[in-house]
Amino acid sequence: MSTVASWKRPLAFAAALVAVAVYPLISPGSYPIGVGTVAGAMAAGTVGFVLLLGYAHQLAFGQAGFLMIGGYTSAILCVTYGWDPFLALVVGILLSMALAYVIARPILKLRGFVLAMVSLAIQLVLIVLALEAVSITGGALGTQGVPKFSIFGLPLGGDLVFYYFVWVVAFICVGIGLNIDRSRIGRALKAIAASETAAGSVGIDIVKHKVQMFVISAGMASVAGSLGVHYLRAMDPNVYGFAYSLNLLTAVIIGGLTSVWGGALGATAITAIRELLRSLSLPLWEAVIMGTLTVVVLLAFPGGLAGAIGALYDRLAGRERKGRSIAVEPDPSALPPLEGGPSPGEIMLEVEGVERAFGNLRAVNKVSFKVATGSITALIGPNGAGKTTLFNLIGGYQPLDDGTVRFLGEPIEKLLPSEIAERGIGRTFQNLHLFPNMTVLENVMCGRHRLNSAGILAISARLPRVAVEEEESRRAARAALAFVGLQGAEETYPTALSFGHQRLVEVARAMASSPTLLLMDEPASGLNDTETERLAELILRIAALGVTVLLVEHDMRLVMGLADQIVVMHHGEKIADDSADVVRAHPAVIAAYLGQEAVA
Repeated sequence: MSTVASWKRPLAFAAALVAVAVYPLISPGSYPIGVGTVAGAMAAGTVGFVLLLGYAHQLAFGQAGFLMIGGYTSAILCVTYGWDPFLALVVGILLSMALAYVIARPILKLRGFVLAMVSLAIQLVLIVLALEAVSITGGALGTQGVPKFSIFGLPLGGDLVFYYFVWVVAFICVGIGLNIDRSRIGRALKAIAASETAAGSVGIDIVKHKVQMFVISAGMASVAGSLGVHYLRAMDPNVYGFAYSLNLLTAVIIGGLTSVWGGALGATAITAIRELLRSLSLPLWEAVIMGTLTVVVLLAFPGGLAGAIGALYDRLAGRERKGRSIAVEPDPSALPPLEGGPSPGEIMLEVEGVERAFGNLRAVNKVSFKVATGSITALIGPNGAGKTTLFNLIGGYQPLDDGTVRFLGEPIEKLLPSEIAERGIGRTFQNLHLFPNMTVLENVMCGRHRLNSAGILAISARLPRVAVEEEESRRAARAALAFVGLQGAEETYPTALSFGHQRLVEVARAMASSPTLLLMDEPASGLNDTETERLAELILRIAALGVTVLLVEHDMRLVMGLADQIVVMHHGEKIADDSADVVRAHPAVIAAYLGQEAVA
């Protein structure tokens, strides 16, 4: 969590509380209070939509379907069966979250436009069911006579009390969203949005966290639907139709896709605009004005209203992010040596008969080799030899056609990348996979994801152990940055660093996960001679901690000076597997890759 963010959070809460408290005083009367109530109910729903769309990057057009479930549950249980409104609201939440959980895994395998259409189809199905189940829902006429909201028989009183109650609920949703945002799950969601490949490499279960946000957003939407129905005193299929889904989408875009506060701001803004147009007898202009406003915000304020307000606050407070000097002297003692695990020399990784073909091209053909604990093993070969493909097979990013990969004697070839990372295998990439939407410190803290255990309920409630875990992750991430020599870069964004320093951020993130085995895919790619020398020293320091290293590399000087064992591939096959001295003189290697000058 940045220093700026820590200052903004209490100020934002205070400003929002004052605005909500003062609004009925400056705009008295049932109509303005009703507008504020509708805005508050919508704000509760948009917070969940921000988590789903802005954080998890899941475009679900049919989000209003869960408002329908909450609204109809409250209406039917209260009108037909005489239930207490609060209990009906809770049942609606449970039903919405249960349905979301059931449908989440299949539909979240879809992406982009397809996911949007499927989610919209689900909402349309709910609308049809509401129209056809006349005996239950009232059909097109809906369910009338919904009572005012009460809690276990205790009425809330007039419209003003209900207005404040709705906004208390909205603030609870905002608080849950903020707690998720500044937690390991919040970082996981941002990591997934930036690079699912890199997210898997640090043990982030991508499907699990997407499902969590889908379920939470459904619950918050249900709350919004139920509260709205108790204000309207009726429920029919048109209350939360397709237009409402578009309103939710417009609200989070205008407010700020990646800001929990943005959802509440956007809901308030479009509710106010819509009611203003109606008061001016211009309801037909609503779609035009909303569409124009959305385009203007996207072009002028990509971060939405929340982003614009935050940037203004930074300028006025003089807290703009400024570059800080970065220490270039690594601290070898910053990370502790690896404890436990197999003894040096024992087999840590075993690749046996691995095959992978792409059509008629056999990229990897029956490759076998072993990596001893505590060693530095290099995988080399000319371009197109199959090195990166083999690396991806070991890391779970591609399926094997045949063969086995064992880590500490356990087969891992059928595991997902996140499951492989959970077992203590770290990974860096040939093409950088950092998270540009997070600071350097937050990037490295993502490496701690697999080592922390706080679940979504503990995080939502911000239990004390969550704060303890966060502080430990922050300390460990700072230590990893010191180990690679990036002290002072914590609050910088990765894109502001040089390419060489970005490489170090990726290494620090991998080391923060306390790996037993570190896979490094061409770590010297793009580095100059000085940076390559520092990288060699860094790899030796990593090995000195007891971490086993397997690297793919083209820089022969780096490989020959570091590796205890070298595996050479050519045309998808292994042609050599021995020490540097033996490989250097191997006739097949000389002919295929190194050239005569390499042994001169």
